[in-house]
Amino acid sequence: MPGHVFLRGDRVVLRTVDGDDRDVDVLGRVRNEPAFRRTLGFDAPWPRSRVESFVEATADDETSFNLLVCLADGEASSESALGGADDPSRGTADGSGDAPVVPIGAVNLFDVDRVSGTLSYWLDEDHRGEGYATEAVSLLVDHAVDQLGLHRVAAEAFAENESSQRLLDRLGFVHEGTARECRIADGKYRDVERYAVLADEWRDASEGYE
Repeated sequence: MPGHVFLRGDRVVLRTVDGDDRDVDVLGRVRNEPAFRRTLGFDAPWPRSRVESFVEATADDETSFNLLVCLADGEASSESALGGADDPSRGTADGSGDAPVVPIGAVNLFDVDRVSGTLSYWLDEDHRGEGYATEAVSLLVDHAVDQLGLHRVAAEAFAENESSQRLLDRLGFVHEGTARECRIADGKYRDVERYAVLADEWRDASEGYE
């Protein structure tokens, strides 16, 4: 069975990570497949045992929110990039019906304290450019500001990841600077662009979208 739905939007739902084969396989793929891991900064191999340990550890971590992005009912196509029409995990986001429950991405909020948290996200390449990532990130930031009462949400993107930076710009995040060559990814030192949005800025930007 898929994890429970935690946040629901018009086109996507965010559900909890479950330790079943489907979720472990998806998380293992993005940490190992070159097209994903290089973008996300994963350089070491992630065997299944390590992914399972990660899922188990985050389940008990109250300072992080790790949620999988799934298509809402009506948005789901007959075949998902991360699980085809014959995938036994098919069903609606709440575990019934015929739409896929295979994740198309993930959004995470970690290092959460009384003041702030740090956002991260990824989306399968076959579902990019459709607004799914924008809605998924918005759902989680809404929750962080309105339900958790956070004053600040931060985010980072590799300097060459222009699509991620455009998403943050579009949602009202403010570029706060560049950390030069602070990460190693794909065997090279990488610049990281740092962004953040304050609660009042987020509310003002959200009102502008209505």
